[in-house]
Amino acid sequence: MIKEYFNQPYPLPKSKWKLIIFISLFVAIFMLVFQPFGLSDYQHDYKTILIAGYGLVCFIVLIFNLFIVAALFKKWFLPTSWTLFRQIVWLTWILFSIGIGNYLYSSLLFSIWSWMGLIVFQMFTLAVGIIPVVVLTVLQQNFMLSQNLKSAKEFNSQLNHHQLQDEILEKETISIVADNQKDNFKLALSDLLYIESTGNYIEIFYLTDHQITNTILRSTLKRTEMQLENHPSIVKCHRAFLVNVHKIKEVRGNSQGLRLLLKNTETEIPVSRNLSKSLKEKINAYV
Repeated sequence: MIKEYFNQPYPLPKSKWKLIIFISLFVAIFMLVFQPFGLSDYQHDYKTILIAGYGLVCFIVLIFNLFIVAALFKKWFLPTSWTLFRQIVWLTWILFSIGIGNYLYSSLLFSIWSWMGLIVFQMFTLAVGIIPVVVLTVLQQNFMLSQNLKSAKEFNSQLNHHQLQDEILEKETISIVADNQKDNFKLALSDLLYIESTGNYIEIFYLTDHQITNTILRSTLKRTEMQLENHPSIVKCHRAFLVNVHKIKEVRGNSQGLRLLLKNTETEIPVSRNLSKSLKEKINAYV
């Protein structure tokens, strides 16, 4: 049970700069107010500036971790595989690296270099930070899970309500023209499942004789969305996905957000938080 709990999905922070600035300011203020490590007895004409320097150290360490380390280990930081356990381990490493940075900075200030000093700094940093990190991470995970499950339930209530009625799919044909203005792909709207953006190309997933087929065209998702604006049941649910709301079978939720399960496929389509409201309106109007 414990293993399953910590293997639950967890969202990676989207705004790295906000996180860096918030934590750096917190560290600087904390050090100025409490002045640990003997700083209360430290005398210097620029004491306030030097103590605030701990915030700058934190700023540098966070940039190193969130940009350089994350870039070097991209596979470990995939949003789809990020879990509550990885989040706690990652934040613990950040605390550890901040402790090293604080020790090096303090050693420069006081000209004291020793292994015992490093151990003391690490113990203090982890003692101050580890409990808030674990508790706040678990609380945030539970809160986001609860909110997204509630939202998924509301979506599914709409879907179930409409499924009680006769399902009437629009008899429409959609047409998508590639960037070269020559390749033109047409199909019945009732066969379209979703469209996914892959760089400068789009991949169209649709049904042919009840089997899933895909076609690739050179085009952007934004350009495709503009071409299909006369088909209001085709909705953007994520920066990389357009989905046919007629094909939504179920909406699932976890702490990372909402995901759509479509008819005829087990592929789950992510839903961006800022697009969930418009998606709900489209479901209510067109399903």
